[in-house]
Amino acid sequence: MANAVVAVFDEYNEAQSAVNELLVAGFGKNEIKLSGKESAPRAKGFFQSLFGKPQEDKDIRLYDEAVKHGNFVVTAIAGTEEKSDIASEVMKHHHPVDLDERSGEWLGNQSAPPSREARTIPVIEEEVKIGKREVQRGGVRIFQRVSETPIEEEVTLREERVVVERSPVDRRASEADLGAFKEGMTELREKAEEAVVSKTARVVEEVRVGKEVTERKQKIKDTARRTEVDVQRAGDDDYRAHWQEASASQGGQYDEYLPAYQYGATAAGSREFKGRGWNEVEPNLRHDWEARNPGSAWERFKDSVRHAFEKMSG
Repeated sequence: MANAVVAVFDEYNEAQSAVNELLVAGFGKNEIKLSGKESAPRAKGFFQSLFGKPQEDKDIRLYDEAVKHGNFVVTAIAGTEEKSDIASEVMKHHHPVDLDERSGEWLGNQSAPPSREARTIPVIEEEVKIGKREVQRGGVRIFQRVSETPIEEEVTLREERVVVERSPVDRRASEADLGAFKEGMTELREKAEEAVVSKTARVVEEVRVGKEVTERKQKIKDTARRTEVDVQRAGDDDYRAHWQEASASQGGQYDEYLPAYQYGATAAGSREFKGRGWNEVEPNLRHDWEARNPGSAWERFKDSVRHAFEKMSG
């Protein structure tokens, strides 16, 4: 039989984050169920079928009451012990409620209706990060080629040529002539000069190519968007009636006081001031109001803030 890992959360966004992480961890959509107040009529039957226990079982009643009180129940069906451990760790990451502490509240007073219906509205703020990246700006290309230049120069060349001349002679042979009266060979060689071209490569210029790196500062201007959530009770007839009675005689228009009523209503619903009395929270509200509204007199708008705060708290 598959194991069921169940956790209860106060806020919807916490429960939804747990569901998203379970999906990433390998659980299928059919293995996860998110139960809220909208599904309360079906939730009890789901828990009964899940646990296979009698209707009066404490666990079934506990989860059923959690849904009725506006909480959110996330159920993960784990087919193995390993997946059961994974589901338990995921649930712990998202701050589930302590059921031992809540069981007395929920099961001890089942007939008491939930005090209010909870709904989460996210406040979204953009985070701006300024960085840098490298881009191509251009550059230099170096081409190397060989060119030829015609050279013309005149050179004087020496050349030898053997010339043979015969002359008729009629004289008595001398001793020298008689010494040459024998067989032999006389050889004369001709010499000549020819033009020779030699080339020597010489470096006559150098081209250096490099990079010069500089740094500059640039001021980046942009905007970061953020949603502002103002809470106002449906219909402003009550605020307008209070303004007419308490502030209209002091001058000014109702639209000038409306932000003060909205501020008081929002503060009453916040976690910081929820459940606290006016005298306890007034110093903090005054400091926050003056920081948000420089130059706006607190004493002028205090009664409007207090009226909305106490109206919302009640």
